[in-house]
Amino acid sequence: MELSVIISSSNQDVNCLNRTLTGYANQKFSDFELILAGLPPNQAVKDLLKSFNRVFHSIKILEPATNMAAVLNEAIQQSEADYLVFTKSNCIPRNDFLEIHHQRKEETFFLSGGHFRLPPSIYQDLQLDHINQQTCFELRWLKRQGLKFSLKNQQLSKNKIKSNIINALLPGKAVWNPHNVSCWKKDLLDINGFDEQITMQADQVKDLSQRLQNNDIKGIKVHFNAICLHLNQQDIQKPAGLNSAQPALKTIRTGKPAWTNYGIYKGQPVRVPYTELDQG
Repeated sequence: MELSVIISSSNQDVNCLNRTLTGYANQKFSDFELILAGLPPNQAVKDLLKSFNRVFHSIKILEPATNMAAVLNEAIQQSEADYLVFTKSNCIPRNDFLEIHHQRKEETFFLSGGHFRLPPSIYQDLQLDHINQQTCFELRWLKRQGLKFSLKNQQLSKNKIKSNIINALLPGKAVWNPHNVSCWKKDLLDINGFDEQITMQADQVKDLSQRLQNNDIKGIKVHFNAICLHLNQQDIQKPAGLNSAQPALKTIRTGKPAWTNYGIYKGQPVRVPYTELDQG
């Protein structure tokens, strides 16, 4: 197994999940497993997944936990591949999405992709045939559906040279984007995965991204190469009053620790090579 694709879900929109899985059923690169993290185990979801049983090598389902960090840590542990791709259940991948993540992977780096937001007026009318035929990734088709002009529309360009140039010109650092990101499994185990004490998903992502950098794991931008369509829905978030991450985030920026005591391996106060931990 070359890739493990971890798809996090924070809603019960079966139609949305169906579109996303259809996107993975059309991938050029086929040596991957799917891990659905935080998916509510209702009958509609079970019926949908049953229809995809013969399409994918493996589909694992992880039910919701105390927060998304705990589910993602479980997904990391259960993944069979050495290289992991993270995305969300409301992101439809273009047919070369996994191929690019696989081709561009590098030691000591993670790949930071982008997501092209579809307005509700377009995604509500999106049919499975549009995904199977890849017309939903074509600018001409999107414009006919009412997509407004924007420089961000160039993200859908299939010109590799053009995409590489735009990626190089983008300002800012490559950061962990939960909609479209990939990395080596060992690099996540070496920092003990996600911090489960942090409640807000946005802060969990910031914490993980910073600790990867503290451990000399840098990001590479593939925003205009690895493409997925984001069905523009509001992710479920906990109220702001429950957020207690700011002191922790300040600490990891100043003290530059890589390891968290509240990740995959509980009660492990110091960083240990993940192979030793796996061996007990």
